Amino acid sequence: SEWNESNKNNNNNNNTPEERKIMYIGGKTVEEFASHWLSKRNETITTTTTTTPSSSSSHDNNPQFELFDIITTLEVVEHVPDPSSLIRAAVSLLKPGGILFVSTINRTAKSYGVAIVGAEYVTGMVPVGTHDWNSFWSVEEVRGMVCGGDGGDNGDGTMKQIAVNGMVVNPLNMEWSLDASDVDVNWIGAYQKKE
Repeated sequence: SEWNESNKNNNNNNNTPEERKIMYIGGKTVEEFASHWLSKRNETITTTTTTTPSSSSSHDNNPQFELFDIITTLEVVEHVPDPSSLIRAAVSLLKPGGILFVSTINRTAKSYGVAIVGAEYVTGMVPVGTHDWNSFWSVEEVRGMVCGGDGGDNGDGTMKQIAVNGMVVNPLNMEWSLDASDVDVNWIGAYQKKE
């Protein structure tokens, strides 16, 4: 697949966010996307620095390669071979103050019963074999991947956990809600890059 950078030569600062979209065609991993995006951004910084040293920041001159305010990895980490790599790539694309949302399934007996037995075998909501209980991630494990092994800040002190909630379904009406006290099955965490 190819990267389609249709606005590559368009350095118009007056573009609205809707006009500053990147066109991406599948076939690349998140890590490859991050590497490509950051290398293009670094090329812009180098070009901007050498041609207009008074510029306050590279993205003022080339908004196409700005970092992101929000990145989501929803229901993904349990399906990839190297979740830590995916998380590092996502964090590398965040602006200072940006927020990373990660949702996944916790590795508990309850999650095995609900996500595998219930969803795959009993109700058939997802195909059998969709989930591997050993690939589910606890809140603490994801916090370690995002913020560092001790659950605190990662090595360079850039990320902090700001919220965690369970995503709970009412089986009577199939309505979902957030519940900070029930992260036993599906859960979502928010992590912020420090300014």
